[in-house]
Amino acid sequence: MREPPPAGRPDAEAGARLWRGSLAQRLRLVSGLVLFAFAATHFANHALGLVGLDTMMDVARWRTAVTRSIPGSLVLGLALLAHVAFSLVWLAERRTLRMPPWEAAQTLLGFAIPFLLVPHILGTRITSLVDGTRTNYAYVIVRIWPDGMGFQTALLLVVWLHGCLGLHAWLRLSPLYRRIAPLLAVPAFGLPAAAIAGIVTQGRLMERDLVLARRFDAPDLGARWQVPPLDSAVAAWGDTVTGAIYAAVALAFGLVLIRAAATLRARRFGVTYVGGPTVRSQEGPTLLEISRANRVPHVSVCGGRGRCSTCRVLVVSGEESLSVPDAQEAAALRAIGAPANVRLACQAKPSGDVAVIRILDPRRSESADKHLANTDVAGIEREVAILFIDIRGFTPLSERKLPFDVVFILNRFFEAAGREIEAAGGWIGGYAGDGLLALFTHPDGIGPACRASFAAAGRVDAAVGELNRQLAAELPAALRMAMGLHAGPLVLGRLGYGASRGMSVIGPAVNLASRLESLAKAADVQLVASEEAALRAGIAVDGLQEIPGLRIETVAVRGVAAALPVIYAPRAGDLAGRLHRPASA
Repeated sequence: MREPPPAGRPDAEAGARLWRGSLAQRLRLVSGLVLFAFAATHFANHALGLVGLDTMMDVARWRTAVTRSIPGSLVLGLALLAHVAFSLVWLAERRTLRMPPWEAAQTLLGFAIPFLLVPHILGTRITSLVDGTRTNYAYVIVRIWPDGMGFQTALLLVVWLHGCLGLHAWLRLSPLYRRIAPLLAVPAFGLPAAAIAGIVTQGRLMERDLVLARRFDAPDLGARWQVPPLDSAVAAWGDTVTGAIYAAVALAFGLVLIRAAATLRARRFGVTYVGGPTVRSQEGPTLLEISRANRVPHVSVCGGRGRCSTCRVLVVSGEESLSVPDAQEAAALRAIGAPANVRLACQAKPSGDVAVIRILDPRRSESADKHLANTDVAGIEREVAILFIDIRGFTPLSERKLPFDVVFILNRFFEAAGREIEAAGGWIGGYAGDGLLALFTHPDGIGPACRASFAAAGRVDAAVGELNRQLAAELPAALRMAMGLHAGPLVLGRLGYGASRGMSVIGPAVNLASRLESLAKAADVQLVASEEAALRAGIAVDGLQEIPGLRIETVAVRGVAAALPVIYAPRAGDLAGRLHRPASA
């Protein structure tokens, strides 16, 4: 059996989208992932305190054999330095400090980490390097219990929250992540809680051992908790390193303030948001930064990193005043098939008057996550299975019936078809005379959506057959249908004006499905489906031509450059029945 082409699959597209960005953004991301992996394994080691101190130290020996080796130390050290450096550069390059709440929280937590982390690193890793002290869990627990527990708990929670916020903001571009996110909430909350509980458990056991050692004069009981004092030179380094961090953060904030002050004297121009305000800005900030600085609502799921394309705008005028798209922006725009006058607001920098339309409607109440996960949105790219259904020969029938009878018959047909479409998980995207457009999406991607569309076509076939039996006395001839079925990436959104706005789709795949329905009429069959949709539904197309009535032909379809393999089926149920057979059948 031939496999459907990987191009266009939501998970593959999302995977590529996750790694979009400049080299600096990618290095910052990779360094963050390295640090998050280290923190997660470190906290998991803490949680083993619920089992016992020996277990904690046995696992720690294996873990530190990697992290404290020369390669491990280099990777961790470079990741830490790179992450802090890129974060400071990111802050210094900002033109405004206004940002979404989640991004502000992550930023504040991130800049708090070095101040909390420096004493911990000096007391463990640096001490081990300087005087060879075995900074194992017994050493650490003596140092922090009980007076230092507040400080260490704050460090653990700040690191974990910062990492989880960053990981969520990055991964929410992935459909797979959105499906499993509820399951990931268990380790997200459970791991730090277990880590703190493990340290607390061992701290209390330490207190008990020391009390018993004094009471019963048993020095061997308290021997494991005897730790040498911290080297004075190492302790003095803490103030120096912390001072350097303060200076670097102050410099970054200072640059932001200097840039803000310089804008007061810069030449200003107008940025007009169609359907919104007109604001004044100066050259330098991106369109997204201008929106944030002026409190203009603007959707940006990835936080302005050029990955998600949700901040994109349609340039109405002043296109020549925008910066030329760099490689990062050009790649993102190509991935969504954007026309030349669509730009990413997080990348485009205006230098003169410009008017834009925000493509994703920011006035809706949905969060950024719902813009990605919900089909009821202002506009989003989504892979959709499309089923066109039309009554064949209805015009002559309608000429022989009274208007009331025509409406009655059509409504019964739409009711029968619509009920089966909704039962299969689809919805009606529109009506046109005696035909309708059915649309299918699925949280697990285009494959299940295609399966639902073929199943719906078979169910509609059966439902209309039953309707013909019920209306036999009213119909001079049985209702016959022609169907066209295809799948592909489309723009999905509510189209229209006011209360008449309905969910619909725009894109070449809609036109292609309509053309396939015309082929079904011309060939006097009930269904013509693209081979691509059948493959994605899991239908084994090899051997289909051996089944009476079914055939596969490569046809030229008007509006499509390349010839398209399509499947002709006398009845939609002939293909729907193949969904439940093994792929090798």
